[in-house]
Amino acid sequence: MTSPAITKQSLGTGYVVATGVVLSVALLAHGLSIVQPSPIDVVILSVGLTPALALVAANYWIPISGLSGDQIWTAAEWCGFGVALFTVIKLLVLLVPVPQSSMVPSILASGVAVGGFGGILFGWLLELRRSRRRLTQSNEVLFRVLRHDLRNDLNVALGHIGELQRSAAERGEMSPESKARVERLNDSIDDIITTTEKARQIEFAFDADRRAQQPIDLVPYVRDHVRTITEAHPETTVELDLPEQSRVYADWMLDTVLQNVIENAVIHCEESPTLYITVEEHDRSVFVHVGDNCPSIPQHERDVLGSGTETPLKHSKGVGLWLTTWIVESYGGAVHLTTTDDGNTVTLEFRGPTVLDEIRETLREWP
Repeated sequence: MTSPAITKQSLGTGYVVATGVVLSVALLAHGLSIVQPSPIDVVILSVGLTPALALVAANYWIPISGLSGDQIWTAAEWCGFGVALFTVIKLLVLLVPVPQSSMVPSILASGVAVGGFGGILFGWLLELRRSRRRLTQSNEVLFRVLRHDLRNDLNVALGHIGELQRSAAERGEMSPESKARVERLNDSIDDIITTTEKARQIEFAFDADRRAQQPIDLVPYVRDHVRTITEAHPETTVELDLPEQSRVYADWMLDTVLQNVIENAVIHCEESPTLYITVEEHDRSVFVHVGDNCPSIPQHERDVLGSGTETPLKHSKGVGLWLTTWIVESYGGAVHLTTTDDGNTVTLEFRGPTVLDEIRETLREWP
């Protein structure tokens, strides 16, 4: 049986916890030694014990704080810096010739605990800021590669395939089997290009602060997409239960949300699809239910949507479901997925207009 490897993460967490244990024991020991503590004594002990116990619990909250590996080690270094800084400050204060109090040890330990917790908090915020900056940079590079580099290369590949196909056909060297394979290859590349085109939409989905959200009537959007899907797939049957008007807090990406949900329900259906689309309003929330009679969505895809994470073994197919979820969540809503033996239902939950929005709309229409 091999012993667990010692890493910077474990060393950093261990140092923080050990610091908290030493300070907590020192404060508790001194507090118990006081026969009749005054309110000021209790306050001083509480001020020190709170950050000290927070350091003791670091083994639990640091791993779920968003830091890992070297980041935890860096945060621990800042904790050590805070401990050292406040220790020096307290020692300098104690050198001042003033009447000494019996609470000097508690004051010293409390100051050190505050310094240690303040240091690790500063290090945590600093590392989160660095992580955010690196994530932004990596997203920019990834979106550029998907939107430009990969898409351009795939278009070039399609052009070469087309030239080879025409050349082989002119020489009579293209058998029906080879032609079918080339067509499948073209379709696969077209699907990849379509996926790369969604990179721009994903970038907008993450950048909700730059999108002007306002109350929008979603009923016309639903009707437009139903008309489009039935024209493209005449075998599709759609049953609608819509109010005359239903306003939700959204922006122009609402069109992308409805398109993804309605098209996916039809495209992934093995038989003649039947869709059931209803819009309901409860309090100030609006629910769009898109049901189908298609085979149940695989369990691993439902798990991915529920957990919000993907792994090499558990992942969804494509990015449409993720894109839909990100956009709806940027509106302050949510996406719910239920499956039965009769089919699947995707529920889009939106925020309705607020009272302030209704007042603004009334003033805007005022003569």
